[in-house]
Amino acid sequence: MGTVTTRICRLPREAQLLPQKGHRLTSPPSAAREEVPTSRATQFLLRGWQCERERRLARICRCIDAGHARGKRIHEMLVNHAWRWKGRCYSADPARPIRFRFSTLRRLYYQWIKGGRVPEALALRYWRGSRKASMEQVAELATLCLAPETRSFSEAYRKLVAPGATESAYRYATPVRLRAALAKLLAHRRREQALERAARQLLGELSAEHRADAEIFSQQESKRPEGGLL
Repeated sequence: MGTVTTRICRLPREAQLLPQKGHRLTSPPSAAREEVPTSRATQFLLRGWQCERERRLARICRCIDAGHARGKRIHEMLVNHAWRWKGRCYSADPARPIRFRFSTLRRLYYQWIKGGRVPEALALRYWRGSRKASMEQVAELATLCLAPETRSFSEAYRKLVAPGATESAYRYATPVRLRAALAKLLAHRRREQALERAARQLLGELSAEHRADAEIFSQQESKRPEGGLL
């Protein structure tokens, strides 16, 4: 009969677990590094609270626009809305609190204005730089530039009720000849207004000097004796 030998395997020491000189640590298999994919319910939940956030913010911004048109102060309305939503949660995700602080609402309200007063401007990670201006929008802005009180392209852009694109997008969408003509017109208008301000300033100084001379003359006349020689 043959003999049966049994080998006892010992646990490796700590020194043996450390990387030796000239050897590289091998990474675990790819299966162990794979992340667990999110379910459809989780993805729908994420989209749900984000859409709810966008709708609520758009409603708040519309209320602020309406109140500002009636003469209310924007600061007071932002404070009231921040107090109203304090401590509340989203209906789509009750575990997620609504964080509509005063500073957040103020930043998002001006983002709403710059984005053209559309709900998409209030979305998370919103970037409106890729939106292009159409020729109808360019014609509307050019009409505002032709107004006598408009002094610059930026001033005309700020007068747009719903821009829908950035100021740079309007500049790039404007044809070259039209953009050059508007630039010359606005520059000439600014020079005319500067000359008018200088002339008005000189006129005011001359009027002030004339009034001062008149006052001095009246004082001298008042000091003279009323009677003649005795």
